[in-house]
Amino acid sequence: MAVRSLILLACFVVAACAELPSQLGQNAQAEPPRPVEPRYCYKTLGKVNCYSQPLDGKEANRLVGYEGPAPRPNAGTGPLSP
Repeated sequence: MAVRSLILLACFVVAACAELPSQLGQNAQAEPPRPVEPRYCYKTLGKVNCYSQPLDGKEANRLVGYEGPAPRPNAGTGPLSP
């Protein structure tokens, strides 16, 4: 009797987990992706500071990375977007 109960319990557990991936797929499709907020990160003496707007041209050599539009769209060199 105990063996049958354990087998029945295992079947319920497996059946409950079988529905999980389909539910996750439905939730992922329902939410649209968030827009990327621009970030421009520059190295300083002690750490990296990030800003929502790119700094002026004289500070451009300290740029270490960015997300969003290129800080210098006409330049062919510089750090790559992560």
